[in-house]
Amino acid sequence: MMLVVTALVWTPALLFALGFALVHLTGCRVDEASAHPCLVAGIDIGGLLYALMMMGWLVILALPFMLLTGLIWLGIGLRALASAWLS
Repeated sequence: MMLVVTALVWTPALLFALGFALVHLTGCRVDEASAHPCLVAGIDIGGLLYALMMMGWLVILALPFMLLTGLIWLGIGLRALASAWLS
């Protein structure tokens, strides 16, 4: 259950990171105003890049939940380490 929640909460951040990497690799222009044409191998991926970069707005909303899932996983990891150390 916790894996599913973590995946759902972190998906916008991962998509934003993918879009950010693609923008820098292709050298295309992306801004909040609109999608700009970006040809890669003859295919316009401007709309895709725009959608991926707009995930950044969802990341802002998801940040508290991302922090919460991070803290929960940290607690799970520390608990596992402590139980392995004490046994």
